[in-house]
Amino acid sequence: MSYVRAQQQHRERLDYYYRAINTIILSRQNPVTGLIPASVAVTTHGDYRDAWVRDNVYSIMAVFGLALAYRRVDDNDGRAYELEHAVVKLMRGLLFCMMRQSSKVENFKKTQSLEHSLHAKYNTSTGDTVVGDFEWGHLQIDATSIFLLALAQMTTTGLQIVYTMDEVDFVQNLIFYIERAYRTPDYGIWERGNKTNHGQPELNSSSIGMAVAALQAINGVNLFGSKGGNSSVIHVLPDELTRNSTTLHSFLPRESNSKEVDAALLSVIGFPAFAVKDPELARFTQSQIITKLGGKYGCKRFLRDGHQTVVEDTSRLHYNANELMVFENIESEWPLFFTYMILNGLFSGDEQQVEDYRHALEPLIIDSATLTDFGALLGGSMHDEPTTPTALESRIGPSTPGKSGTVTPFGGVPLSPGGMSLQDQHIQLIPELYYVPEDKVEAERQNPHSQPRVANDNVPLVWANSLFFLGNLIYENLLSVAEIDPLGRRYNATSKTELDTVIQITLLAEDVNLQSTLSMYGLETQTPDQVLPATVLHPDALKEVYAGLGLNNKLELSGRPKRRIGSLGTCRLYRVGGQIYAFTPNFMDNEEFYLTSDNDYLISIFENELQFIRQNWFYPGRPTLVILLTHSMLGGLTASHRSKRDTTVEQPIGANDPGNRRHSTGDTGTWRRRSSLSGSNSPGKKNLLNWFMNLRSGNINGVRVRLGRLMELVPTSNIDSLDFLIDKPDIDWETILKVTSSRGRRRKRSGRKLGFNEKQTQASTPGPWYNSTSASGAKTPGVGAGRKALKRSASHSRSKTEDYFSRDEMGDEPDATVELKARFKLKDHDEMGRSPSPFGNARRTNLGGSPVLPDSDSEKNETANVVVPQSQAANANGTANDEGAGTSPASGDMLALVLGDPSMTGPAIQALSASVNLYDQIDLLQYLQSCHGSSYYVDELDAPLKQLLEEVYYKSLGLRLWSIVRQAAGLLRKVVPSLTVNITDLVIRQKQITIGFGDREYFISTPVGPDVLSSMIWEHSADDIREAPLVQELIIYLGSFMRAHPTMFDGILRLRIHFIIVALREEIARLNECGSEEAMEHLMHLSPFELKSLLGTILSGPSLCDTDVSTVVRERSIDHRFGQPGSMNVRGRGITFASGLSGEGETFTPVRLSTLSRQNSSSDLLPNRMSEADARQQVVITAQSGGYLSGNFARIEVNGHVVSVGNRGLNVVVIDPVMNMIVERVSFDTHISEDEADDFARFVDWLDHGVIVVCCTKDDCMEHMSDAGIAALQSLGSKYIGSKVGYRDSWCMIGQKDAEHGPVPEAHKVANDGPTDVISRTIDATPQKKEGDGPVDSTSITAFVPNSSGRWLRRRKNDGALNRMPQDFYPKTWKILERAHGFVIHDHFLGRDPTVLEKTPEEFSFALLLEGFLGWFADPAERQIAVETLTVISRIQDRTPEMNMLNETIDITKIMNNAIESFWKRWVEDNKHQWAGSENLQGEEISYPRNEATARQMFFDLPQDGRDGTFNYLGRSALKILPFDIDYRSCNPS
Repeated sequence: MSYVRAQQQHRERLDYYYRAINTIILSRQNPVTGLIPASVAVTTHGDYRDAWVRDNVYSIMAVFGLALAYRRVDDNDGRAYELEHAVVKLMRGLLFCMMRQSSKVENFKKTQSLEHSLHAKYNTSTGDTVVGDFEWGHLQIDATSIFLLALAQMTTTGLQIVYTMDEVDFVQNLIFYIERAYRTPDYGIWERGNKTNHGQPELNSSSIGMAVAALQAINGVNLFGSKGGNSSVIHVLPDELTRNSTTLHSFLPRESNSKEVDAALLSVIGFPAFAVKDPELARFTQSQIITKLGGKYGCKRFLRDGHQTVVEDTSRLHYNANELMVFENIESEWPLFFTYMILNGLFSGDEQQVEDYRHALEPLIIDSATLTDFGALLGGSMHDEPTTPTALESRIGPSTPGKSGTVTPFGGVPLSPGGMSLQDQHIQLIPELYYVPEDKVEAERQNPHSQPRVANDNVPLVWANSLFFLGNLIYENLLSVAEIDPLGRRYNATSKTELDTVIQITLLAEDVNLQSTLSMYGLETQTPDQVLPATVLHPDALKEVYAGLGLNNKLELSGRPKRRIGSLGTCRLYRVGGQIYAFTPNFMDNEEFYLTSDNDYLISIFENELQFIRQNWFYPGRPTLVILLTHSMLGGLTASHRSKRDTTVEQPIGANDPGNRRHSTGDTGTWRRRSSLSGSNSPGKKNLLNWFMNLRSGNINGVRVRLGRLMELVPTSNIDSLDFLIDKPDIDWETILKVTSSRGRRRKRSGRKLGFNEKQTQASTPGPWYNSTSASGAKTPGVGAGRKALKRSASHSRSKTEDYFSRDEMGDEPDATVELKARFKLKDHDEMGRSPSPFGNARRTNLGGSPVLPDSDSEKNETANVVVPQSQAANANGTANDEGAGTSPASGDMLALVLGDPSMTGPAIQALSASVNLYDQIDLLQYLQSCHGSSYYVDELDAPLKQLLEEVYYKSLGLRLWSIVRQAAGLLRKVVPSLTVNITDLVIRQKQITIGFGDREYFISTPVGPDVLSSMIWEHSADDIREAPLVQELIIYLGSFMRAHPTMFDGILRLRIHFIIVALREEIARLNECGSEEAMEHLMHLSPFELKSLLGTILSGPSLCDTDVSTVVRERSIDHRFGQPGSMNVRGRGITFASGLSGEGETFTPVRLSTLSRQNSSSDLLPNRMSEADARQQVVITAQSGGYLSGNFARIEVNGHVVSVGNRGLNVVVIDPVMNMIVERVSFDTHISEDEADDFARFVDWLDHGVIVVCCTKDDCMEHMSDAGIAALQSLGSKYIGSKVGYRDSWCMIGQKDAEHGPVPEAHKVANDGPTDVISRTIDATPQKKEGDGPVDSTSITAFVPNSSGRWLRRRKNDGALNRMPQDFYPKTWKILERAHGFVIHDHFLGRDPTVLEKTPEEFSFALLLEGFLGWFADPAERQIAVETLTVISRIQDRTPEMNMLNETIDITKIMNNAIESFWKRWVEDNKHQWAGSENLQGEEISYPRNEATARQMFFDLPQDGRDGTFNYLGRSALKILPFDIDYRSCNPS
């Protein structure tokens, strides 16, 4: 009996909701279109009788839920069928409306412009558009997304909504419509964009989140249900999904730039989207919404929302910026959001949350029985005139008069069979919002949440009532969450467990010759022909294939735009008609710019991509990465055998630098072999080979990998079906794949890359097949005030090299190389044939003769001419070259050339024809291009300038002459195709990018197209032609760091590329002790990997003060060849990221030993005096080794700091005890190659006498140790090498160059006896007094500066260049501004009004405004001191909340200057004994005005905390200058 009663009650409740839903929702549904109007009201706030897409989807959810509930019971009345088809009719009605705008979808896929967006609302009766394209904020990504999400859920439950393939294709195109939501500003859920409602769209988290949910939900759904085939399956590309998800998680809890949080995000973190996979972030976002927006009557939409408040001016749609604060604390509250909280609690199982919000919602519900004109509100009278926002309470109650006697329900419209009379039963109604009555506004402002509110006229809000009914169905167990969420979206954020993804890797060799060579190293590969029956193709083929997805000629839809496929897409295998296809990744494409020509950079890209794939792989099966190895990457390597070729041609240690460490004329021993175009045994190739061999270990920087043959990996791979191609008559997919495949085989024979694209690309080789384009004269002034782009001294030279196209180690010259050699017109690079000083020191102007744009720290504006050598015909012996001897003047004569002045064209061409130096060739080509353009034909060389530029570009790539590469790339205006992708990766994570400087600085805050971005770079970069390629490099590196290490950008909102270049230059100048101009030249000579590593160090932020981490080494000796003291050497092997970035534990790059010897606390960085004992610094070196069977490690420490040397073989760290510097850190894999052992011997020979050499073995160092290597180790003092150390033994030594055998610390254990004992050695790192030090005077006073080694100055310079801010800096500064009159920096003023009136504390636009204001400080370090000043004032304010400065202006500059002067006076007093006997430092000589520059430099290098920290001085200065009525002694902000 109880069961029958329960069933009866169950059915009664269903019938109740059927009648209620029929009355509230279905009675409104148009019988023709199936659409539902948002309301029947026409008020001053708008006409709600139209059908909004979003409102319709939400309104039908209760109907959908009730239909599912009726499926549970025996439904003899057919109500389940009726309700299901009501849902289908509405969804098809919306689909019909959108399909009529298919042309907009087609255009929007390409433009993302407002005019091409789908309309947000339609005529309820006809489905027509109701307003023009620009008369409404139509672009609402969330509306289209909620439709797709509902379509996926409903189809999964068995509803048949889509009928034809035309509709399937249209839905697929809707996926393309929303897949770029992460970069598409829209008007959002409230249809207003920016909160001022000026019609400015912005990126909205609620829109992106709904797009994420839609893409995740509909991916793989068959729109024809169980009866559908492959063609009706919807496909979503994983990379687009990942970008959207990443953007969402980086935005939250912020809604947009103008809205710091929005209650609409409840639909994103919970029902229906469940788009956030991080449960902590979802909880934090919800808490922010409740804390900032929650109230008794619901939630505010967002802060300072004036919609339907009584103080809103309804005569205009927009708000004035300074009136937004009028709405603070009186914003309307929406009960709608309580229904979301109830549903979210039901789906998450949080019963307490459900009960709390049901209880909170109960008093807000209006009983329909109390509304005598409720029928008119539902569907009867359609008012033609707007009604006033009269309080609903005036119409509530039985005594409220109707319009004329008794009101007929629905205004005379007959009820449907399921409808109910209002007299029969009460219906619970949810108002749209509650507002504060006019007479209670002031009281509410003074005491928020204290005054009663009243409902507006829009009752019920059908959207809210639908969600309320749906929540009731679940709450009363009439419906389960699993039924309404069949796709399991609710599990998306239940846990944050990271998947331990294993990345499968298949290595393909370009041909059998390369495969054979790699096999000698133990690296197993396959050729493309050996992977059969699978086929490996270029990623462009996948792009072409996906272009057919959604293609429909009847609807004039072209399918997916031909955009590149990301790493996640190419990590899938694909099946078409039973055939397996794999695609190589795009980042391996060496046709992109010049970056991948640097193998060390390629390694870093591999590692970053592996991390990216591991972090973002959430699909069934494992990702499978197919890597194609080519001769250009690895060709010419030798294995364990000795090379039969002459190896006397070697590369100096500084070959990639503007200045070589030692004089190298061919007879001086050097240790690194020169890298020729054939790639013979270059270090980069060996590093790349070692990296690929390390894949066998199964772990790369914490990423699990599995190396194997392709067909062996297929069973565990993720395989996606492309069988939709088979049923597409408009796509000749077989031709696409066959053409690409055959193209790859054809180029495989010619040494070209598989699937190479015939079109011109960024690294295309030179030749007449290129299209010639004219170019106006290129601007070539310098980066910085004194940059000489056309000045090349012999210090930029390289040693003599082998012929460019000498045969490689395998004995065969690639066909493509032969072809290119035949097309070359210029003479090959022969460094020994150039004149010693070809360019002189003259400066020159740019094209128009206008001054060079000065650097940020320079005001120089000189202009002058260019001088170039008239003859470059000298050969290595100094004799004249036959081709130029008869026509050219003697070597050393100069040509005075001015860019854009064609008068010297003839002599320039003559010099170009005779030149045998690439530096001269590129400069002469630049001059000719500036005069005649790229299409100018040089008859003497039978080639256009463009072809000659391509030739120089290609040759310099082969020789790794990176400055020439960048100059040639700039002249050719090369642009990286993936540049926009990296810009997008930065922008979507709320990072602004700026290009240029000063008035020419351009801000990028939203993703931009490639053409626009290219124009920005070339127009807004400085006048050095090399800067545009450099800017592109930096953007790519920043994007790469953002994807792999997003925490590096904490506290950074704006990335100003110009200032980043300045920071890089300053870092080099600091370490190299050179001027800015020379440092800029050094920067241009860095390889891509070295530049990226240096940038990684700059980005490392606070860690710069923990250890003095460097990526470039200041040399110890004078360059004997060129007479340049302090030449810098940048070494690819020794460059790593700063601590914590490499993924291999701690790292340590070259540093001064004095930095490591003192572990000062912040309190003793400024001691009153230093005793002689304190001045002596001891450095302790320790080493320990574990062979392959004894732990397999090599550990070297300097004063407890681990020096990362984790490579197999012999790991070496070199320390100069005279200059107290670690000058080298390098590894030699003598386990695999005797060439490495010989390299080590040359390396030891290259070292100076007396240097300390720490050697430590990992795995094994003896298998291929040569006699020369053994002799070198013995010369360092080893007594075990050559007699005791065997295969895979543990061995380490702290040796010294030219030491006797035995006295040095050394330890050895045989292979099975475990690791060695720890050996140690202590050296004196007391800095040596320089000869010639004179008496103490004002110029040498800095010798007494407390030594922080420049670490804090370095950090402040870097953080200032990067605009890095401390946590919560912006809201704290907003609070300061709120209580003051404004801020002053020099002559610039930021007022409280209207800033505080318009913007809220955590509003992103306020952060950007403050960021721009602080930009008035030109010195990055000074800017950071200003940030510290505001931080100190915030601390004072927190401790004295009663402080009030409404009428006072905070002069930031004055506070800083006073603090610096106080520091100087105190420091002089504390240290006056140091120069007590000096006659040169008395009186005015030691005064602050005379030493202000020195004082500022010293102050900028102080730590923040402690007695002598900047916080202490700034705090005292602020208390002195600002009108604080505070006890001076009780406020120490430190």
